[in-house]
Amino acid sequence: MKPVSRFISVLLLLAMLVGFAPGGTTSANAAACYWAQFIADVTVPDGTTFAPGATFKKTWRLKNIGTCAWTTSDVSLVFESGEKMGAPASIALPTTVNPGQTVDITVDMTAPSAAGHYFGYYKFKSNAGGSFGIGSTANKSFWVEIRVSSSSGTGYDFTANAASAAWSSGAGALSFPGTDGSANGFGLKLDNPKLENNVTSANAGLLLVPNNVSNGYVQAIYPAFKVQKGDRFQSTIGCEYGATTCYVTYRLDYQIGTGAIKTFWTFREKYEGWTYNVNLNLDALAGQDVKFILVTSAYGSPTGDRSLWVNPIISRPGGGTTPPTVTPTVTGTPPTPTPTKTGTVQPNACDRAQFIADVTVPDGTSFAPGIGFNKTWRLKNIGTCTWTNYSLMFDSGEKMGGPDSALIPTSVAPGQTVDITIPLTSPTTAGTYRGYWKLKSNTGVPFGIGTGGTKSFWVEIKVVTPATPIAGTSYDFAANVCAAKWYTGAGEQPCPGTEGDAKGFVRILTGPKLENGATESRTTLLTFPQNVNNGYIQGIYPIYNVKSGDKFRATIGCENGATSCYVVYRLDYSLDGISSIQTYWAFVEKYEGQVYNADIDLSSLAGKNVKFILTILSTGPATGDRALWVAPIIFNPSAVVSPTATPTITNTPPAPTETNTQAPSATPTATTAP
Repeated sequence: MKPVSRFISVLLLLAMLVGFAPGGTTSANAAACYWAQFIADVTVPDGTTFAPGATFKKTWRLKNIGTCAWTTSDVSLVFESGEKMGAPASIALPTTVNPGQTVDITVDMTAPSAAGHYFGYYKFKSNAGGSFGIGSTANKSFWVEIRVSSSSGTGYDFTANAASAAWSSGAGALSFPGTDGSANGFGLKLDNPKLENNVTSANAGLLLVPNNVSNGYVQAIYPAFKVQKGDRFQSTIGCEYGATTCYVTYRLDYQIGTGAIKTFWTFREKYEGWTYNVNLNLDALAGQDVKFILVTSAYGSPTGDRSLWVNPIISRPGGGTTPPTVTPTVTGTPPTPTPTKTGTVQPNACDRAQFIADVTVPDGTSFAPGIGFNKTWRLKNIGTCTWTNYSLMFDSGEKMGGPDSALIPTSVAPGQTVDITIPLTSPTTAGTYRGYWKLKSNTGVPFGIGTGGTKSFWVEIKVVTPATPIAGTSYDFAANVCAAKWYTGAGEQPCPGTEGDAKGFVRILTGPKLENGATESRTTLLTFPQNVNNGYIQGIYPIYNVKSGDKFRATIGCENGATSCYVVYRLDYSLDGISSIQTYWAFVEKYEGQVYNADIDLSSLAGKNVKFILTILSTGPATGDRALWVAPIIFNPSAVVSPTATPTITNTPPAPTETNTQAPSATPTATTAP
């Protein structure tokens, strides 16, 4: 969703034009001649933890994007400010670097003797052109960032202990190390993994490949580990070099005792030449014995999904508390240590944001007209000022019933991320709509994302007019899908959900293809249970007063191509929304090329206020359980409401004809689904 940036080539051209124009300045000529681009941290990713006095080698990969060659006699690396960490004041380049070429520059360093958080800032110096660096004006520093603790720095090494983990995928239990290329999925230790940014890591890591089915996954459940205050999970993540079709979701899950498995952190990654440094504070789990779980799941097709977890560790500071931040001595405000996805550094500024993810409602999500939904963006503070009493503000486009502004729910320090949610309503007319939003400081100054901090982020939806309502429809479950509360074993889920979300999701489909090969014109719900063994998903709808003659109708079956789909459909209900959940009808469905028309008489509930619940249960592994509800409605041929006395329900109403209609015993209880 973040706009593609071409600012480097544009600014380079402008700089060259200015240099040739009358009155062109020396600095413009220098920027065009001497200009660097940050490519990667080859060693020592930002935030790496060292013991006091530990020696290490820091290697940057940088590219010459200027017009002048960097010769060994002219250009050198120079320390600029911050913590020197025992490095020399300057280092000659190891080789001549012509325009367009890259170079790896290594500096021997020593961690300071006191615990803390340290930055050292560096630039280049040309005898002919003066100092230069990276960024849009070639004057920004690049840096080394480390943390120093009074202990060894590593509390647990996931790579070294990979063989002690319990490995599994959607195909069942796996051995470790696995076999490269196995369709069941596998995990391998790689001593020097090569990441998608073409950097070969000096640290070992794990290669995780999901089982070879749509939305497949692979996971490693590690033995219980006692978390201490100050512990942090750290890793560099990205697809393996050459895996150009890789598109996965990374997750750090955890389990305490025999409790439910929960997700601590998740990140979606697509092969685009970038890697990401994960640095998670585990204080919320301090004092507990925790089973950590590394998970990689395919986002749709698993082909080419080769995900790397490089040097995944739990770093541990000494003294039981997080080390204090040590502020480097810098003239002026130092640049924020956050490389952007393009490998350059944001210009120094107080208020800058970076778009991280659409947590809910990905671009292009379809809604029926007039449907309420919550939009959540994940944004990162990459400026130098803390966002305290800052707001989200509408900028332009389609407002979708949203507020003019909404207060950010918490203070956000530089380097932190925040999820911002607002309620919106889809427009009443079919079409594609986009609403643009920015942030606003506590002094009322708007700012946003992009290289200049001026770009908006957005929400984009499609409003699809449902097919002509079926005559006799008393209630349309598809049109009211987001009026329901949707739950899985992972808790309440957003509506509509995100395709491929392992927590389970519901989505509205137009023109889906059924397992019998037919393309359906009626509005359809796709329900996918939580991707665990015997996972489930259920939507609890608002109270509906059942009328005499009402029937529940829907065409049901698996989505075309979901050949491993094997689920139980259930119509559950709760009287007045407060009684225990009961099952009214159940139907077992397996992918076999047929669909079924449900036509369930609801007369036994006539005159009662009922919350109906659409439920899908996996029969074993949930992988591939893509269950469709085509045109789910309550149908009544009569317009006359004639409440009747409520008969006692003695048996579950009959299911449509099939050889197996018995619901499994694994039934979600009121404790797992409110």
